[in-house]
Amino acid sequence: MQFEYGQLIIIKDCKGKSYLQKLMKNGRFQTHLGLITHDQIVGKKEGETLVTSTGEEVTVFYPTLNEFIQKMGRRTAIIQPKDIAFIIMGVDLKPGDKVLEAGTGSGALLLALSRYVGKEGRVYSYDNRPELQEIAIKNLTKFYEKIPDNVILKQKDITTGIEEKNLDAVILDFSEPWSAIPEIINALRPGGKLASYLPTIIQVERLVKELQRTDNFIDIHSCELLLRPWQIKGFSVRPLHKIIGHTGFLVFARLKGGKNNV
Repeated sequence: MQFEYGQLIIIKDCKGKSYLQKLMKNGRFQTHLGLITHDQIVGKKEGETLVTSTGEEVTVFYPTLNEFIQKMGRRTAIIQPKDIAFIIMGVDLKPGDKVLEAGTGSGALLLALSRYVGKEGRVYSYDNRPELQEIAIKNLTKFYEKIPDNVILKQKDITTGIEEKNLDAVILDFSEPWSAIPEIINALRPGGKLASYLPTIIQVERLVKELQRTDNFIDIHSCELLLRPWQIKGFSVRPLHKIIGHTGFLVFARLKGGKNNV
């Protein structure tokens, strides 16, 4: 497939640094590496190497979702891809699922959820902050060229009620997730999964104890993920000094059937 105007691309230099660009007529990519016009990129194929005006080589690709999330616009901290991937596995997300997220934010998790549930699935995203959902809309539109048909945005506080029923999963990204437990119990199908992303262990403890108190959930567990890149260069084989350490804690649970003891 050849690059066309209007498409998103990632330009990578010889040191692996990435630059997100949208191809435009008369557009220019110019850094310390020199200049490449967007006209030079249009018509080329993914993975081709181009030479800048200063003789530096760069390679052009379509951005992965991970790359786009790292470069996209944001007004708040986002859930990092390492945590997003674990959340998706933790709630066993699959094509056709109906999932609700509370806390749209800048849309990082929403981008991934919409991809994994596929055309037949649905993602309902609740947030009572319209200014943040506007950022998410811009990011969805930039990556997908429009808001996907499987995404439904709602300016609503989840603690005041969940309109959807028989959901396969609920994923929470706000500071007091325990306040939404009664609504979640009524919205999840039996066997449905809950995941919550939290910044502090105090919040994790509160949520876990509240989930245990209801006796409606099983498989309640929590974790955090640390990502440590390694350098392999010549005779040097060692972990990099800069690691992706604590970003947040994850809490998971599964709804039992036949009870409602809230």
